[in-house]
Amino acid sequence: MMSAQLQQPGQAGAQLAASENKSSDTTVLSGQEPRKIIETKPLRNRALESKSPYVRAHADSLVAWQLLDDDAIDRAKKENKLIFLSIGFLASHHCYLTRQESFSNPKVALLLNENFVPVVIDREERPDIDNIYMSYNQSLSGSGGWPLNVFLTPELEPVFSGTYWAAPGVQDDIAVENDGAEKPLDWLVVIKKVLASWLDEEPRVRDEAKKMVVELSHISAEGTLNHAGSDFLHTPASTTQGGTTTEAVDYSREVFGEVDLDQIEEAYERITRTFDPMFGGFGLEDKFPTSAKLSLLLRATQFPKVVQDVVGPNDCSYISGMGLHTLRRIVNSAIHDHVGGGFHRYSITRDWSLPAFEKMLIDNVLLLNLFLDAWLLSGGTEDDEFADVVMETADYLVSDRMLSPKSGFYTSEAADSYTRKGDKVMRNGAYYLWTRKEFDSIINDVRESEIGAMYWNVQEHGNVDPKNDPHDDFLNQNVLQIVKNSTRLSNQLGISEQEVKNRIEAAKGKLRSYRQRERVQPDIDTKIVTAYNGMAIAGLARTALALIHTESILGTTSQQGQKYLEIAKKAALFIRNELWDDDKKILYRVYSDGRGDIEAFAEDYALLIEGLIELYEGTAEESWLEWADELQALQIKLFYDNPTPAPTTANARCGAFYSTVLGAPYTLLRIKDAMDTSQPSVNAVSVSNLFRLGGLLGDQKYTYLAKESVNAFGVEMLEHPNLFPGLLCGIIPWKLGGKHWVAVGDKADPSQPTAFHKSPRAALFTLRYHNPGKPDSWLAKRDANTAALPREPGFYSKAPDGTYSKLDGQSLAKEEEAHPSFPRG
Repeated sequence: MMSAQLQQPGQAGAQLAASENKSSDTTVLSGQEPRKIIETKPLRNRALESKSPYVRAHADSLVAWQLLDDDAIDRAKKENKLIFLSIGFLASHHCYLTRQESFSNPKVALLLNENFVPVVIDREERPDIDNIYMSYNQSLSGSGGWPLNVFLTPELEPVFSGTYWAAPGVQDDIAVENDGAEKPLDWLVVIKKVLASWLDEEPRVRDEAKKMVVELSHISAEGTLNHAGSDFLHTPASTTQGGTTTEAVDYSREVFGEVDLDQIEEAYERITRTFDPMFGGFGLEDKFPTSAKLSLLLRATQFPKVVQDVVGPNDCSYISGMGLHTLRRIVNSAIHDHVGGGFHRYSITRDWSLPAFEKMLIDNVLLLNLFLDAWLLSGGTEDDEFADVVMETADYLVSDRMLSPKSGFYTSEAADSYTRKGDKVMRNGAYYLWTRKEFDSIINDVRESEIGAMYWNVQEHGNVDPKNDPHDDFLNQNVLQIVKNSTRLSNQLGISEQEVKNRIEAAKGKLRSYRQRERVQPDIDTKIVTAYNGMAIAGLARTALALIHTESILGTTSQQGQKYLEIAKKAALFIRNELWDDDKKILYRVYSDGRGDIEAFAEDYALLIEGLIELYEGTAEESWLEWADELQALQIKLFYDNPTPAPTTANARCGAFYSTVLGAPYTLLRIKDAMDTSQPSVNAVSVSNLFRLGGLLGDQKYTYLAKESVNAFGVEMLEHPNLFPGLLCGIIPWKLGGKHWVAVGDKADPSQPTAFHKSPRAALFTLRYHNPGKPDSWLAKRDANTAALPREPGFYSKAPDGTYSKLDGQSLAKEEEAHPSFPRG
């Protein structure tokens, strides 16, 4: 493979290495006759043609960046050149570093412009392309990251890839070993070796690239391995949809498969093996919040009794405790912005002491959901643990750093910024770092500064371990992290705990004021992405309703809840007005100074639907549920893997959702996403949506497709259940059903019952509003079983046999005192 060629170059590469110090850096020696190159106009930088803030940031680059479109691909084919594809995002420190160090280097730019067709894309605009080539990169190196740099044939087949390479010249002084190895790869080395391989051995390079595409299709085959099973797939009949033959399915029949509750137990067992009992999180190196995994841990004590019996009740308490312990460490850690709120992307250290400074919308929304569950598990009062961080995180999301004046949510804040106004160079984490001298000067109170320094571990020579800072980027700098809580400081200093808290809050206020006044805030990626906004809508709606139901002395928590709910509703309206074409029934992915041309992917549908369901259950406004239903039908039409006469390259006949539509532009493969990574997988969210909509609308098809989608990944889940925490939660409603409540009355109060809105997430739990006085409402007509619903005002629980029992005051009180057997999911 090309990776082997790059690591151990053949004759052409060796000749090239010998010529590296010659005057011409674009000369490539080749044993073949010179090939005819069709003359075309010189490349010009087209970055400003994009609406993406990340792509536009390359407008002043020496590299003549192209967009991924027919023009770029046609040029590569006509000139028989490799495409150099760079994928990244605006907030990333290493993307910024590469742009400044390498893409501004004249030698790198000349090589790329003369010998390749350089293309830049924003991974947040095209996650489908990013996923394909990231899978390729991981197959080469076992790791990933951004920027993701890939060399492609003109047919978009991958030849070689990597992430962050050193800038030209940085590695020149590194001593080489005695085994004849060349100096470590930097940009010039990589580019020249790839070019030499293409010029000298194009047929081999093309052949290996084609083989790699086939290999990638196998690597990415999850959700396509169950087509041989006849237990849930049927012989197709004559009904057609979108040109594909399907059959009329009896959606009332059961779906059978091998996955069962035992996979949840196995997943917990495997997850606990990697748990770090000292610092929380998983593994012993860099730490990500891994929200899907932590959510599964928190749910352990809230799953139905039969699930807890399978796992073991005592084990469930321990498992949930691991999640709570990790969240406590995250709250105290350096990835928490203790001055301004919000959380950085991840920690590059085991002990959460040094963050990657990007602040992403999705990470903060996912953490908000985790903190909300942790708070509810802790009691859910305004004085319980995690209450403060729930409010703080929600406040960050609705601040002007994340919320646009148009009511949509921005994508991220960059890691790099100027230390002070007038600086010429941006630094990683500059907005969040403090020297001890600066810290003391800003606080300007000896006692207050002393307490603050002890609380946040502010040291004279900085608190970043030198082994984690090989280039002295953080020399004498401090990243705030809580190392001693107020109780411990009170005992140590002999003062009241309240005085400690007051001093800390005063110091925090001074640091915040100084930072806002004197420092330059990091750049904001002002893209508004449908999927990420769907996540924010869902998280804020859940948080809002939990706070509205929380008693407080001054009623402030309820007021905050109302504020968050209104913001969530406005965000949903923004998506509907700006990114939804109601006439053509097209959902778009990105708004950036106007609607972009990229149509929504499966994740956009799934995450927006989830947000709309939350809004309906929180407001009783049917319009949200109606739109969710419309979008769900579209998602199924566009992305669902319906059974076909035989598996094809377009459909595997297994069920579940592809990430892209058939024939999506510039994509080599059609992939199903089910393994949860830094965000929940498309199919995990979609399964949850289908179960919830099936319960709310009485729609057997939705419930059936939810089961079929879980079963589509049965082979993989049986082998590696720990990689599918989101889908594992779908096994429970498949095998055990769920809990469905109905609020009946012409003036249904969405603020009741408290037990529903203050339940931590676990298995399926829905709340429907029914007004017997409006038989012509959309929901009454949508549900074929409306006539069977109760008519007397009150709250009801639906039994498995379809009958309803009224929940009286005593029943609701019991539900509020103890978390229900089926908390919401």
